[in-house]
Amino acid sequence: MSEEMISITNLSKKFKDLNLFNGLNLSVNKDEIIAIIGPSGCGKTTILRMICGLEKDYSGTIKFEGEDISEISVQDKIGFIFQKPILFPHLNVGRNILLGCKEKGDKKFYNQIIERELEFIGLPGFEKRKVESLSGGESQRVALARALLAKPQLLLLDEPFSALDVKSRRNLAKETRKFLKSRKMTAIHVTHDKEEAELVADIIFNWDSLCSEIKTD
Repeated sequence: MSEEMISITNLSKKFKDLNLFNGLNLSVNKDEIIAIIGPSGCGKTTILRMICGLEKDYSGTIKFEGEDISEISVQDKIGFIFQKPILFPHLNVGRNILLGCKEKGDKKFYNQIIERELEFIGLPGFEKRKVESLSGGESQRVALARALLAKPQLLLLDEPFSALDVKSRRNLAKETRKFLKSRKMTAIHVTHDKEEAELVADIIFNWDSLCSEIKTD
């Protein structure tokens, strides 16, 4: 039997007098990758912000492993990948990845971690590279490696491939699914691109009818 990680019940959000969405219900099981498809401005990013505690003004409930997120700290349990990768230009690629490391060790230990993670994301030998020299796809891989290194229980992906060309977007979507599955990661991916969602997710939810599920292979 699948173990539920996220449960959203009757979630509603207003901006001033505008109803962004109303009565939204969603559940995500452990080790499951879901995608939410919807147009820009519909509220996809807002839901992710609610789940990780960045947006607190809403009605309804969001539970993480059975506990209301308003009553617990989820910062160390949830990772977030943004539309544009947030990398620090004063640090090289290896040091940017290490920001996700919670383990303590010596220089050799950290170098082994960097080498392992760069091999994992298909960028071996990039540890000394400046982040300004990376392509958009390479930058997003580094951001993903850093997020996964922190070992979150849930990863939120906010249209992380939207700035890439179509070919790069498709390739990175397929690679991201492989990365997530290899580490048994639970993830919520939001996008406006149906083909991208199909490449990443186990289950796709359409925004306009969020309770209807589309199973993917």
